[in-house]
Amino acid sequence: MTKKMDISSFKLAQHFMKNHARPLERALYEYEFEATNYKKALQELIAFQNPDGGFGHGLEPDLRCNESSALATTYALGILGELPAFEEKKNVVCQALDYFITSYQDDHTGWDIIPVEAERSPRAIWWQYGVFSDNWGNPNADIVGFFIQYRDLVTYEKLDMLIDYAIQHLLETCDLAEMHELFCYLRLYEQLKLNTKKRTKIEDRLQRFINNCVIADPAKREGYVAGPLQIIDSPKSTHYRKFANILPMELDHLIGQQATDGAWAPNWEWHQYENDWPIAEKEWKGILTLQALRILRNFKYLPI
Repeated sequence: MTKKMDISSFKLAQHFMKNHARPLERALYEYEFEATNYKKALQELIAFQNPDGGFGHGLEPDLRCNESSALATTYALGILGELPAFEEKKNVVCQALDYFITSYQDDHTGWDIIPVEAERSPRAIWWQYGVFSDNWGNPNADIVGFFIQYRDLVTYEKLDMLIDYAIQHLLETCDLAEMHELFCYLRLYEQLKLNTKKRTKIEDRLQRFINNCVIADPAKREGYVAGPLQIIDSPKSTHYRKFANILPMELDHLIGQQATDGAWAPNWEWHQYENDWPIAEKEWKGILTLQALRILRNFKYLPI
């Protein structure tokens, strides 16, 4: 029998989202859980957008720079994917993809995840310029996936080349060890659903990647690894069956991670910029609480 989150715990989470989350996550929560107008969420997201079409301004809370970055812009496109199709959303998507077209670097066959200007702003200790340069797929596989997803809106002449390059990197170069690179390739895999040949070509390699980075046994999750709920957010998820037998335990554990303030908190710290980290930590609480509630809703673990 499904063990639901109790009503008092849900009300605590609801109170946190409506009183302590950023306006963006609050608007997303109210749209998804209270059926308010989705256009409010879009307007809150646009507040993080720059004239070049990219996103910055601390949208991803661990990187506080105002300048546009691939990190923040892919994050924004992920949020846009949660909203229904309407004209204003299409315009924002086009602007974000235009940012990627203009910021493409031939010598990288892709994009830097953060700009060099980021080093002038408060940020987590791992966000140094050039980070993940050995893991091309993060963020590039993700960006390629967004160009596939929205190819009816934006035509990109390099797209077919980049799809082939992404596949080649995964098959021949990728060390299959960096979990965020895995997440990027999983999202690309979903967008290849209409290209069965290319999708099939990377399936075995992607399974090895999952086996390396997603640890089924919680006792063995030490260091830089992921749990199943980081790649499975509903029973409809592509890899649901692979972890189906342990998901009830994972969902119970997720419920147990809720803090007394109603929120789910980050399990990391910046280790620098001590005055700025508490701001980012509170923003992450809103993001992680919204993510947890979505997962619990999708698995029918909420008392609503």
